[in-house]
Amino acid sequence: MKSLVNKAHVLFSIFPFLLLACTMQAPEDYYFQFALMEEWGKYNRQQTGRMPHEVIPSPENTQPLVVAFEVGKPPAELLGFVSYNIPGAQATEEPTDVALPSVPISLQQEVLQQLFDEKQIRVVHWRLKHARLEGKQNRVLLNFIPRAFSERAIKEEFLMICAIVHGAQTQAGTIDIIRVIA
Repeated sequence: MKSLVNKAHVLFSIFPFLLLACTMQAPEDYYFQFALMEEWGKYNRQQTGRMPHEVIPSPENTQPLVVAFEVGKPPAELLGFVSYNIPGAQATEEPTDVALPSVPISLQQEVLQQLFDEKQIRVVHWRLKHARLEGKQNRVLLNFIPRAFSERAIKEEFLMICAIVHGAQTQAGTIDIIRVIA
């Protein structure tokens, strides 16, 4: 009788935790999602006139690769991309009209490397140019190896690198230009 009471006590003490664990979040309904994907595929094939066995290659595979840094191509429509050797491209070497305080770049290089490692961005070299002390703009120059050579992947890594470098500053506003080369 005593062991039955102990078992009942253990069961009732575990029951609230079991109930809580089962009601925290309902499992995903993958069958329903798969059915919706099949229905969408069927509708899409009807609209395009494609048969189920026909495969349409990706536009990235059929069109020539256009990299944002390629010479001779128009610059990408992304704020911050300045292509080199293109007529009419803005030069970033000119000092700004706004008087900036002459401070060196305050950047935590260990934190910067750790963040690059966490995001799996392969930055092979970076250099800081403390040019505000000479009356110019402070620049951070970075070279990286992109994970993929599509324009979208390079833009994504470029924006992530800019965000990481900007966030790794110990004092805000010490970096004027971030130049990234893939």
